[in-house]
Amino acid sequence: MPTVAARDNGPVSPATKEPEQPEVLHRPMPRRGRGWVLLIGALALGALGYGIVNIATQKPNKNTVHIAGIGEAQELFGGVPQEGARLGSEDAPVTVQVFGDEQSSLCREGFLSTIPELTEKYARPGSVKFLYRHYSNSENEIEYGFYGTEAAAEQGYGWQYTYLFFRNQEEAKKFGVDQNFLDSVAGGVEELNFPEWEKDLEENGGPKGLYAKRLEGYEKLGEQLGIRVGQAMIITGPGGTETLQEGASLAEIEAAIHKVE
Repeated sequence: MPTVAARDNGPVSPATKEPEQPEVLHRPMPRRGRGWVLLIGALALGALGYGIVNIATQKPNKNTVHIAGIGEAQELFGGVPQEGARLGSEDAPVTVQVFGDEQSSLCREGFLSTIPELTEKYARPGSVKFLYRHYSNSENEIEYGFYGTEAAAEQGYGWQYTYLFFRNQEEAKKFGVDQNFLDSVAGGVEELNFPEWEKDLEENGGPKGLYAKRLEGYEKLGEQLGIRVGQAMIITGPGGTETLQEGASLAEIEAAIHKVE
């Protein structure tokens, strides 16, 4: 599992106390032997000191991905029912399909400015369920980052993964959306079984895997519904259906939810 640089420090383990050594009788050592021992000891201390200084002055690893928002993701989505693409109660009367691209800056703004409050006000109480639909805003129908989210969703942590991906788009720009970045995001999802996620991604990811077929289905659905660039939502309830395009505001989304309730 990759090391993820987070903003919060973890607990420090208490130091273990070494067992007391039994007393042993020693013969007096000749002066020449003592001299050699002192010389060897001095050399060993010098080598140790050099090693400590060398470690301390090493340049930071430029390939380290710093994942922000780990605690926020857990606080936001922890305790809210999740299964696959769904966030919220399966029996919620209103359904919101969220179409977005984690690698798009337009979708990033729409997601981060609306989903946190919508989750707290509607998904957590159980009045609305949200379904995430990957919809590419680029020339590629399937973005590489989508596969990592799908693997996390298999364990019920897809929304945490999506949130962290959006939060850390600047890191993605620095390092590229590669396996190292996906691993780092997954490492930031608390309680995610990383080895299982990694195995799932390896077995079902890729252009011929199970996830590719699912992602192709989302893409076709978005095309049929006329989804454009930016975050879009299809809101359905007893009162009908509302379509919101191109990063609707929180107020517009809430008004649409109340309209179809």
